[in-house]
Amino acid sequence: MTPSIKEAHDESVSEAVAEIAQARSGIEQAKGMLMLIYRINAESAFELLKWRSQETNTKLRALAEQIVKDFLKLPYDDVLPARAVYDRLLLTAHTRVGP
Repeated sequence: MTPSIKEAHDESVSEAVAEIAQARSGIEQAKGMLMLIYRINAESAFELLKWRSQETNTKLRALAEQIVKDFLKLPYDDVLPARAVYDRLLLTAHTRVGP
């Protein structure tokens, strides 16, 4: 490969890796929130996200990012909101996912 082709290839690979990392970060953040709130392990949290994604025909990444946004908008005082608040947000997150 000539240097310019190799550089272009390396840049393309770097962009792809960055994009994958960005996609995973939202999913990982949502998993962590679900693990804390529902007291489940990482595998169960991912299965929960995957189930909601499939049930609502919503892309997993978009759904995870919406869940993170929704959970972070909740008021946090000395006590976390009731679990029912999280349940409602989790079950309706797909309705707030943008186009």
